[in-house]
Amino acid sequence: MKEGIEVVSFNKVILAGNLTRDPELRFTQGGVPVCGFGLAVNRVFSKTEEVDYFDVSAWRDLGERVANYLSKGSPVLVEGRLQYRTWEAQDGSKRSKVDVVADNIQFLGRGGDGGEAGSRQGQGSRDDVEVSEEDFDDIPF
Repeated sequence: MKEGIEVVSFNKVILAGNLTRDPELRFTQGGVPVCGFGLAVNRVFSKTEEVDYFDVSAWRDLGERVANYLSKGSPVLVEGRLQYRTWEAQDGSKRSKVDVVADNIQFLGRGGDGGEAGSRQGQGSRDDVEVSEEDFDDIPF
């Protein structure tokens, strides 16, 4: 590396899509709420469309709001970061996965069923979602 060049790390993802299943609210052994849900995001090409699927986790107050106000099919905008996890499966094999950890979720209403009020309800501050590596060891799903 050349002298004077600083390496900067940046991990930010913004996704807009629809929930693929109802949110599932669980609690870590320490009592911290965490909500998991799937997100489908369409990619449109000139004449075709493909769908990407992501697993998203929302922690603490943000997770509770998601569980209380959203359901399968709900349109959302998720801002967060990618989190790489590894674990050992029951059969002893090593598994890994990249999840999205939400920092903020905007509820996007359909017609008259959400709009701006839904957006405000879904917002979380960074203080709401401070997550440590120990929390991920405790994820119940």
